[in-house]
Amino acid sequence: MRHGNILEALYYGNIIPFEKHFERVPEFTKCVEAISDREEKLLSLLDEEQQRLLTELIEAESSLSCLSELEHFVEGFRLGAAFMLDTFLFP
Repeated sequence: MRHGNILEALYYGNIIPFEKHFERVPEFTKCVEAISDREEKLLSLLDEEQQRLLTELIEAESSLSCLSELEHFVEGFRLGAAFMLDTFLFP
């Protein structure tokens, strides 16, 4: 990627906004483990129909989270663009 040509990088697929890479801090790992542990415990206490309902709930919450992340990304991008416009158009 040439320095300063972010649009070219985006066009050629060198920037993939939804694939974020971040350092997994201990708090993140602790939360993931806690969620997984509680899910396993709940599933072991439920009958087959209840397990299906819990799984559907978890999947629906995951979908909602993805939609929310998309909205936040778009909102952040628009805010950044507004800052750039303000910077270059109104010195």
